[in-house]
Amino acid sequence: MRNNSGYALVIVLFVCAITTTLAISLLNIASSEYIMGCYARDYTLAYYLAEAGVQEALSALKNDPYYRGANNWKALGEGRYKTKIASKGTDSLTVTSTGKVRKAEAVLTVYVDLYIETDPEIYPDPPYMNTEIRVTSWDFYGPI
Repeated sequence: MRNNSGYALVIVLFVCAITTTLAISLLNIASSEYIMGCYARDYTLAYYLAEAGVQEALSALKNDPYYRGANNWKALGEGRYKTKIASKGTDSLTVTSTGKVRKAEAVLTVYVDLYIETDPEIYPDPPYMNTEIRVTSWDFYGPI
């Protein structure tokens, strides 16, 4: 019976080592899931910020068809966005909007056709302008 005196300590140390290894593994998995969830949230917010920039540019184009954007960053909520409007032809435009939240960035590109109708008889100075905007395609660049 004298030879059995140290086995309980070895078993307790072995069980503690296994329990510690499992706890560290679970913490590692939980922290990785948290980080991935934060990145997904940030990319989703960046996408919606880029979409807000597109909608703002389309609204400005509706009011003034010759508007070409300020091309500077605007803060909104937790992030920021900027829009760029470029002519693609006589009545075709490309609206590119970038949304950023922390490290996440999403870029939306919208191809737009403008139809401008003027009627100087209604309002002679400045002439009345009715602008119709048709979105022909919508591209997205980002991880989502």
